[in-house]
Amino acid sequence: MPSILRRSRRRELTLTPSFTSAIQDKVLPLQRFPELISCSSFLVDPTTFRSPSPSRLIAKSSDFSRPSLTFSLYRSPISNLQHHPVHTLPPELLIRIFELGSFEDALFLITVSHVCHPWRMLAVHTHTLWRRLSFGSHGLRLWKERIARAHGCSLDVTIAPSRHHFPDMGALALQLHLLAPHISRVRSFELRFLNYSPFLWNTALGPVCHQEQWDNNIDTCAVAPSVHALQLEELTLCYPENDDTKEFALFAGVAPRLQKVTLDGIRLTWLPELYRQLTYLDYTHHGFTAGRTAVNEVLGMVRVSRALRELRICFRRRALDGEVLYLPHDDVLPGQTHLPQLERLVLAVDKLDIEIPPELTSLLSRLFLPNLRELHLVDLRFQPAHRRWRKSAPFPGLRAALSLFQVAIPSTIRVWTMAGRWADHSSIHIPAKHFRELGSLKVDGVEIDPKSLRLA
Repeated sequence: MPSILRRSRRRELTLTPSFTSAIQDKVLPLQRFPELISCSSFLVDPTTFRSPSPSRLIAKSSDFSRPSLTFSLYRSPISNLQHHPVHTLPPELLIRIFELGSFEDALFLITVSHVCHPWRMLAVHTHTLWRRLSFGSHGLRLWKERIARAHGCSLDVTIAPSRHHFPDMGALALQLHLLAPHISRVRSFELRFLNYSPFLWNTALGPVCHQEQWDNNIDTCAVAPSVHALQLEELTLCYPENDDTKEFALFAGVAPRLQKVTLDGIRLTWLPELYRQLTYLDYTHHGFTAGRTAVNEVLGMVRVSRALRELRICFRRRALDGEVLYLPHDDVLPGQTHLPQLERLVLAVDKLDIEIPPELTSLLSRLFLPNLRELHLVDLRFQPAHRRWRKSAPFPGLRAALSLFQVAIPSTIRVWTMAGRWADHSSIHIPAKHFRELGSLKVDGVEIDPKSLRLA
């Protein structure tokens, strides 16, 4: 006996009007609601489109004069949601606000992406907002999420713990190993450490240094392509308390776009393939070498980077227990080193120096700078904005140094600044009278007219 729950016959499939209307609402909303066609700039996402209410369809034309991308393209799936007037802002303005907020707070983008659906969709789909990776507030999980949301965009990596926080070596190692496969996407790479920790450079730079892979098929070693920094433009490595004397060869010698480098307390293998295209170099000597050896080391660097337009040099001394192994550069010959494109030169002295480092004067005498336009003599102890700052006595050998500068610096220089222990009002007439094209002279931040000094 057949069951009473079984159908006696199968029902034919028919396309009902209600089902047809639902398909049209999802696939062809502009044909079903022709009122929306007049708004040519009004974009609709078919996957989230809802049937608008009659009051919205009869809206004034002024309501659609400047539609917002966040309101039209990324509509909320809630049909009766009341949209705030802030959603009428141009998406470019919102993106700029999100970008500025992310620089102030590392978790700002996470906060705004949980405000509402339009803001979340705008933040998630703007890949350039997620390119910044910070060590202080981002854990390993957030680093993975940011790298994924950045998609193919370049990355800006900043690892700079504050003075009150010692770097977590374990977390630092995990994050750098996570970053190593994506090093080809890094646009700027900054490492700043203020507190001492042993083997810190090994932990931080190990994943991005020269790596080799052994090929068993041909019995040869090949450089791992994952450490090539193909998009790197700016590099900053600062660790004044470093006591590691070894040299580091970064990115397997491949960084074709690298133009700006800032170094403090580290020794690098100055490869021509890596640093030949530099236009900016801020170099604070690591202090492991001194005297003629330190000068030859810096000369070997600037001989490689002949395209420099701005050069900042500071020599620092440190007490060492033993001798530091240094292999001199073969191309450092006696005579002058030409930097034909250098326009700005900054000579800085450390806070603890009691006299002008002889390495500075020796280095300057070995440089030929035909197109130099600016010379800045900087004292790192000088803090004019600090209320308790007091004027220090000038360096004992300041006059002798200024006389040397007259010979080494071309007469076409136009800007000259002196600050802190470089400044001596009894000696400021020396550059003013010697350099006839000098148009700007600043002493401790105060502008002085060179013409009046020449007439005096």
